[in-house]
Amino acid sequence: MKKGISILTFVSLLLSFCSCGNSSDSSNSQVSDSSTAEVTSAAVPESTQEPESTSEVIFHGSYTAQKPTEPITMINHMTDYERACVIKRPFSLLDEQLPEPEVMIGNINVSKETTIALYDEWLKTGRMTEEEYKEATAEASDYSYRSALINGVPYNLFIPPDGYDGGKLVLDEETSFDNKEAFIDSIVMDYCKNNRYDQTKTDSIIRQTNTVFDAVINDTYTKLSDTYEKYDLPFYNAANDPYADFRSSWEFNSDALAEIKDFTEEYLVYDEQLGLDFLVHVTLPPEYDKSKTYPVLFMTDGVWRLNDHAALYKAMKQKEAANVILVSLAYSYNIKGTEDQFRDRLFIHEREKLLSFITDDLMPLLGENYSIDYADSTLFGHSMAGVFSHYACFKSDSYENQPFFRYIIGSPAMFNLYGIDTDYDAAAAESEYGYFDRHDSLDKKLLLCGGSQEDSDYSDAYHGHDSLLTGLNKIKDRLSVQKTDFTYKLYESHHYQYVSSMLLEFLKTEYPAE
Repeated sequence: MKKGISILTFVSLLLSFCSCGNSSDSSNSQVSDSSTAEVTSAAVPESTQEPESTSEVIFHGSYTAQKPTEPITMINHMTDYERACVIKRPFSLLDEQLPEPEVMIGNINVSKETTIALYDEWLKTGRMTEEEYKEATAEASDYSYRSALINGVPYNLFIPPDGYDGGKLVLDEETSFDNKEAFIDSIVMDYCKNNRYDQTKTDSIIRQTNTVFDAVINDTYTKLSDTYEKYDLPFYNAANDPYADFRSSWEFNSDALAEIKDFTEEYLVYDEQLGLDFLVHVTLPPEYDKSKTYPVLFMTDGVWRLNDHAALYKAMKQKEAANVILVSLAYSYNIKGTEDQFRDRLFIHEREKLLSFITDDLMPLLGENYSIDYADSTLFGHSMAGVFSHYACFKSDSYENQPFFRYIIGSPAMFNLYGIDTDYDAAAAESEYGYFDRHDSLDKKLLLCGGSQEDSDYSDAYHGHDSLLTGLNKIKDRLSVQKTDFTYKLYESHHYQYVSSMLLEFLKTEYPAE
């Protein structure tokens, strides 16, 4: 019995660094390279009622991009594992509590090479000594184990066999328990005590164990096919409690969102490259017709932008704009998505992986569920996400899938590309990632925009690099000598206050009512 618990303890430690969804400790120093990069972006809005902002058109490009005339098809590159992890559910932001936990159970296959790669990381970060490393790597071997996910968060401790009915549970010839409760009172409590967990951690493990047992007893879990587990995940930012709920950190108008909740669905979509569950909100336009196709207005930073779904939907309903599908991308409710360390990791450090996720996985997935006109769709990003939308536009030619024709580059905080002792491809960004070395023109339509008063908002973060408006103007100057269809606008606003007005104006202008 002691050997069995020892293995469980090892697997628990090993798996605390990986998951099909969210992973490990939010306080882990690897959550962001904030020690080597400036982390600065829009502050959390103080109010969900953003003021109206007047705009001034500074520059129009002379080139006219040619929108594709033929329908664009997508190839979905999601793995079987990623597809199995997709959860679609009704809109739950306004609910008193999150939906009942989603439980997935399957077999995890771990190769010797993968295990040693994890040990390499532990040695590098000081979690393992040289002596421990030599001993562990010498004993490393291929193995497999049964694992569960609760709301996308890994649970790798006590999982009963298929068909268990809640009664007698036999572990081995010498150890058995009369029922689930007796097992939890003995084994689980002993496990928590031996690991010196406090009461909060103990209560969480007991709740998770009950959830997994009940899912097996009631046969309410989703079965995962055998899965190869990966450990090279850059995100170590999720709560290890799958019941963590950061909805209170979202900025939204509950009355406005209540009016569109019946037209809005939530998806939890896992990406293996990032090791992260994304929360995707999809609001269908008024009188949505499956036989017709609709452009997508895709907005990053859903923790703030979901609030714009209501205003944009209202404009469509009042026939002030054509119908489009509204999509916003955020972290799951298990992660506090307003924190800059997470946004810096996603939009700056890992922007290549994020672009691959959106282009090769998410947009094709949405196209399997809704009628999308990719040839007329838009991607929007602001601040750090503005750095990402700039990157996404000028790296779009790297992909067979082309889910966007329009891009909005809002107040791109390009100074975030410079770290203290390194940079994140800053030189390439200053040449639009070499796009015009590869092409004579850009057949995409761009809106480059910012707030006329935002330079002072982050003056202490520039450290000798271009300010927000200087960086914005340099992009404008570079694009103005290329064959690029773009409009440059400044709004009478600080860093973020103009965004809602800009999106509403953009919707009415680029997707006018018929």
